Amino acid sequence: GEQTRSTVLAAAISRFGRDGFRSTSVTDIAREAGVGGTVAYAYFENKEALFLAAFDEDVTQLMASGLASAESNRDQPEWQLHLFTTLLQGVAHHPLAGRVLAGLEPGLAPRLVDMPALQELRRVVGERIAAGQADGTVRSDIEPELVGNGVVALLLSLLVSVVQLGEESVGDHADAVISVFNAALNPIVTVAPVTR
Repeated sequence: GEQTRSTVLAAAISRFGRDGFRSTSVTDIAREAGVGGTVAYAYFENKEALFLAAFDEDVTQLMASGLASAESNRDQPEWQLHLFTTLLQGVAHHPLAGRVLAGLEPGLAPRLVDMPALQELRRVVGERIAAGQADGTVRSDIEPELVGNGVVALLLSLLVSVVQLGEESVGDHADAVISVFNAALNPIVTVAPVTR
């Protein structure tokens, strides 16, 4: 039943993440899952359906760690940095998501952008921005949903850069990225002119 499907899916994430779509057979996955060679077809129509389900599951798990981070870290502006580092560290434990972020499965990149898990992350980030507006830690003159989508797009772009180019490629620019988040989100402080 569901346990067998989950076992096959976990093996597919591992195998596709390590070897890619072209170099992996459903038989390889079944062997790794410890099930018969045709068992996967009871749950997935074909190799491509198994691949897409494995990708969706791996990205969903990765985004779940990001969602937990965004929910648990309420400090402004540190929550964005914490979210990014959580996702970055999580890529090492999500091989198929990492493979796609690395550009090794280009056919899946467009799917990543529209995934329900990423849409949920956008929603939560937008809510965090709205909550920050309510408590005065985020600018009141920005649209939370729009800026939340932008924050997630920037985080995803940074994640792709780090996965493809290495952490050192972004490390030199960390302060600049934090400055962009601060400028976009922090309340604008006006200083009254000094009168003499």
